[in-house]
Amino acid sequence: MMQQDLTRALDAAAQPHFDAALAVLSEAHQRYQAAPLPHMQLATKTDDVEAMQELAGHLGDGAARILILGTGGSSLGAQVLAQVHGSLTPAGQISGPPLVFVENLDGESYARLLDTDLKATRFLVVSKSGGTAETMMQAGGAILALAAQGLDIGAHMGGIAGRGDNALRRLAAHYGFMLLDHEDEIGGRFSVFTNVGLLPAIWAGGNVEQIRAGAASVMDGLTGAAEDYAPLLGAATQLAHMAAGRNISVMMAYADRLERLAFWYRQLWAESLGKEGKGSVPVNALGPVDQHSQMQLYMAGPDDKFYTLLSHRTRGSGTGVPAHFGDDEGLASLAGHTMGNLVDAEARGTMDTLAEAGRPLRHMALSAINDKTVGALLMHFQLETIYAADGLAIDAFDQPAVEAGKIRAKHYLLKMAAK
Repeated sequence: MMQQDLTRALDAAAQPHFDAALAVLSEAHQRYQAAPLPHMQLATKTDDVEAMQELAGHLGDGAARILILGTGGSSLGAQVLAQVHGSLTPAGQISGPPLVFVENLDGESYARLLDTDLKATRFLVVSKSGGTAETMMQAGGAILALAAQGLDIGAHMGGIAGRGDNALRRLAAHYGFMLLDHEDEIGGRFSVFTNVGLLPAIWAGGNVEQIRAGAASVMDGLTGAAEDYAPLLGAATQLAHMAAGRNISVMMAYADRLERLAFWYRQLWAESLGKEGKGSVPVNALGPVDQHSQMQLYMAGPDDKFYTLLSHRTRGSGTGVPAHFGDDEGLASLAGHTMGNLVDAEARGTMDTLAEAGRPLRHMALSAINDKTVGALLMHFQLETIYAADGLAIDAFDQPAVEAGKIRAKHYLLKMAAK
C-alpha cells in the first residue's frame, strides 16, 4: 500500500548522525508503546462518525457549493483528503458539492465569493479556539451576506469549535446552527483524522472508515522494533541531515492529487519543529512541473537539502498520443506511451539524477491514490514529525511564535478603532 525507500537517503556525512538519532528515538518509541498519545489513537475512533454524517447531510443536501472557513490546520488536512477525490485539481471534484477552501484572508476576493445568490451556498466555520480572528471575520461576512438576502443563517451554516465558552459557540447559539466539538487534545495541524479533516472529506466522496484504516495500518507497526518502524526511520533520517548541515526538507509529489499533501506537510513540519533555533525549512514542490522551476537549484545549487519524492503507479494510465508521433524525430519518444508512462519515467529520472549528483533522497511509493493510502501517508508524516521533535528535545504541539503574532494583530486593531 505504501513503501518508504531509504536506500539513497544517507551518505557518509549523515550516517553517523543517523545512528545517534536512532538510539535517542528508540527510547521515545518505547514510551509511545507503553502510552500512545491521543493523536495516535484517532485511527480507531468511531464514536464521532454519526455526528459528522448528520452535519454533512444537513449542510450538504441541496448545496451547490460549500465554503470551508478555516485557516492553517483547520483547512489543510481537509484539503488533502478532498483532493484525493479531485477537489483542488484541474479536473475538478468527482462528486458532491464543490468545496471552496477560504483559508486566506483577502477582502476583495471574499466579497466576490459572496456577491451571488447564496440560496444553495453553505458555510462550515472551523476554529479550535472558537475565536480565530481571520475565521471569525469570514464568518461575520457570511452572516451579513446571508441576512441581506433574507436567508436562514442557521440552515446555511455549521461549525466545528473547541468545547467551553467561545465566540463561535456563542454565534452558533445565537443563529441556531449546528456545531461539532473539536477534539480537546488535538491541535489544528494534527487534526486531519478528526471531524476537521473528515467532514469536508465526506462531502467530496471520502470514506471515513478507509481513511482511518490507512492510518491504523501505520499505527500497527508501533508494536514492533524501533529499527523497523518507518515513521521513526524517517525522523532519524531527517535529524541526521539536519545535524549534517542540510536544513531544508523538500517534498515533491508526482501527482495533482497529492499536491495539497505537500502544503499540509509544510505547516506540520514548520510549526511543530521550528523552535529554539532548531528545525529545518520545509519546501513543497510538484512534479513534473517543478522540474522546470526548481530542479536546476536542486541539482547544482548548495547541498543543503534532503529530498522526499512521492509517487504512485501511473504506467499505462492517462491519455496517449496519435500514431504518427512515431514519424517525427521530435515526438518519437512519446509514441506508444501514455501520459502515465511519461510521469513515471520523469519521476524515476529525477530520482536517479539527484542520486548521481550526491543529493540524498527517499522515495515514498503508493500503490494507488485513495482514501486508505493517503490516510497511511498522513499518519506516517504525523508520527515522523512527533519523533523528530523528540530527537530535537522540543514540544511538537505548541506554536508560541504564532500566538505572539496574533497578540500584535489585536493590538493594531485596537489602535485603528481608537482613531
